[in-house]
Amino acid sequence: DMADAIFHLLDSGAGYGTYNLTGSGAVKSWADIARTVFDLTNGNGGKIKPISTAEYFANAKAPVSPRPTYSALDLAKIEATGLDVPDWEESLKAYVTKELKK
Repeated sequence: DMADAIFHLLDSGAGYGTYNLTGSGAVKSWADIARTVFDLTNGNGGKIKPISTAEYFANAKAPVSPRPTYSALDLAKIEATGLDVPDWEESLKAYVTKELKK
């Protein structure tokens, strides 16, 4: 998807600048994404237990980079260039299915 977006920007003559790119569709947490991957690969997504960023770094021994509370990317700028951004869940399912066939 990233390569397709880069070629789209180059081929369409889109203006210079920074473009956000992520899959379109529902905004999900990292735990939700991991759950989806586990469900697609071996059906045990229910084993994923969400944890907050505060809990995750509570016992960190070194300084950690701050994490945003909400980090969904705005796709409006890249979509305005005519790019149809694929749904991340469909892209993930296609990728995992392809990789499992190897």
